[in-house]
Amino acid sequence: MLARSVHMAASLVSMSSVTALAAVGRPATVVFLNPGESLEGDTGPHWQLVSRFMNATAERLGMRLEVLYAERDHLLMQRQAESIAARADAPDYVVIVNEKMAAQPMLQTLSHSPAKILLIHNDLTEAQRSITGNERGTIQNWIGTITADAERGSFRLMQYLASLIRDQPARVIGITGDRATPVSAERAAGVRSALARDPQNQMYQLAFGDWSFADGREKASVLLSRYPDVNILWAANDSMTLGALSAVRERHSNVIVGGLGALPEAVESVARNELAAIVAGDLFIGACAMVLIYDYHHGADFAQAGGARQRLDFLKVLHGDDAARFQDIAFERPMPPDFRTFSRVLRRTTAPYGFDLQVLLDASSRTA
Repeated sequence: MLARSVHMAASLVSMSSVTALAAVGRPATVVFLNPGESLEGDTGPHWQLVSRFMNATAERLGMRLEVLYAERDHLLMQRQAESIAARADAPDYVVIVNEKMAAQPMLQTLSHSPAKILLIHNDLTEAQRSITGNERGTIQNWIGTITADAERGSFRLMQYLASLIRDQPARVIGITGDRATPVSAERAAGVRSALARDPQNQMYQLAFGDWSFADGREKASVLLSRYPDVNILWAANDSMTLGALSAVRERHSNVIVGGLGALPEAVESVARNELAAIVAGDLFIGACAMVLIYDYHHGADFAQAGGARQRLDFLKVLHGDDAARFQDIAFERPMPPDFRTFSRVLRRTTAPYGFDLQVLLDASSRTA
């Protein structure tokens, strides 16, 4: 495998043979500055699951991963970045998230480290980029950004939810995340785009939330009282979606509820025909990042296969039998899905990355 990786590195990128051999000769060390909580709180286990899938992928690829949790504290994230930058024995790579707009100062801090930086999940805003620049520019060790196409994911969700009301126009209320998180705006934009395809559809109101069950329940209760003829309610993460579902049940309403995230409890709710649908894929963004880092470390620069700023279109709407199958494959088996199938080095290909959740689920089903 080592010889094949070296050969692949030489064929994929214009990288010196000495550098390629040095990269292949030792496992990559990665630190993930996880913005979430180390123990499950009211916002759910999203970030712990991101770390779980990330770690499983690292183990399968022979990489070493260290996870530092910021406990939803952007100031702690900055201190963690400062600590990494000050390490005498720096990691090869640092993975960060633009949670609460914290990535810009973190990039500046980590620019003084020899570690390569990969930004995931929340991209910089255009305003931030106007100051910081882009990947491999002023901050040369910022090698890339990898995000899921949240707008397309929520577009597909609303298309599906609207199909369930058949010949009626969609009358929608929504709850997205906080104003400062880029993915909040992207998910809302996808919903609006889907509704705009029929001029009879209406988006009554979009409320901003704090990603928690309690806030989703409270916001949904207020919105349901304000708009009694609503027929669709969506929320931007699982915790808020389940909170909204609780409010709908309390009112004995027939409102269709769906959301994004695919945490175990939400997927189970879809399988029980309580939630109408949930969008899956965001939990795997860290695993995808580990694949890109692995390939880069072995000489296959992902920038030559889609650019340094990768926007992956792999989010899938789960409903019906798909939800139960996803629950089994993602959460109930002792080992999570195997992301090695997407490595360009291991597949010996120069084709663009083809992260596809359906392919992953189908492959896992065959090995059940």
